[in-house]
Amino acid sequence: MPSRHPSLLLLAFGAIALSAQIKPSRTWLVDMARRPLAAGPMTSMIGGMEVYRGWDSYELEQAWQYRLHAVVEPYRFSSEADTGISWTTSLEFHHELTANPMSSIGFNPRTARWEEQLLVHASGSWWSARAGWLHRCKHDIDNSESPNEDTTQVYIPVLRTLILSGPSLAFLSAPIIHDRLTHNIAGGIEWYLVNKDYRTPTSSDTGNWRGLQGALWLSGSTSFAFSEAVQGGARFYLSAPWFSSRYNAVDSVGIPIEARAEVFATLSSTAAAMDLVLCMEHTFDEVVFLTARPTTFIQIGLRFRSK
Repeated sequence: MPSRHPSLLLLAFGAIALSAQIKPSRTWLVDMARRPLAAGPMTSMIGGMEVYRGWDSYELEQAWQYRLHAVVEPYRFSSEADTGISWTTSLEFHHELTANPMSSIGFNPRTARWEEQLLVHASGSWWSARAGWLHRCKHDIDNSESPNEDTTQVYIPVLRTLILSGPSLAFLSAPIIHDRLTHNIAGGIEWYLVNKDYRTPTSSDTGNWRGLQGALWLSGSTSFAFSEAVQGGARFYLSAPWFSSRYNAVDSVGIPIEARAEVFATLSSTAAAMDLVLCMEHTFDEVVFLTARPTTFIQIGLRFRSK
């Protein structure tokens, strides 16, 4: 299998520029067209969940992350065994809840982030592609109450709602296998035809996302199979948006790059898998606040997924 071709293609693509932005799917990427399934309606449905405890984020806003994932395959047009190229469709649903620890129970919900995608997938011998439409949004939770139960300061409620919608395109390599090592690489581009950043009070406009035009992203992973049931490895996700205007984003925000790096240990069966994850994340905008603030933090967590 000529594995060098997808690697060179995607590395060149990623070099143009390197999106998490409120992106719950940043830790989820399934090559739907490459799954060995027969053509027909409602071919498969898969899902997963993640839970993380984090430290050192800005104002401790990423102390907790919970993510849910579900993918439905409404219709598969062909399999690779039939035509050499597999074609299928999918509907993806992703949800993320974040919480800080500043409450009597150590868990104070702050934001809900949603993502839905309608996609068409194709795959050949060494490549896969996916194209479609995405919708992504962020909403506040319990914003009428103080984010810190222990403070005596007067709290003025704030509201920030973010909406991104538009077409997307991505390419994935087939798994590159060398003995017990398996490598994967992928990259994509998103265009935001809808880019809303609603704020209350409206006096704060610093770092508004109205100028957010799109983003490119690059991800990759390497895993080592100790046995059929036990694997270990590392994974990265790197992304950056481009803007028509940053709306006077403060200097401390810096270059709007988002990144995630993790190491993981996996216990798997033919039906499902569980990962123990240690990771570090960075985002240029902690979106729970009206004014953009960067945040970097470490996490440990569990990720579960069906096959």
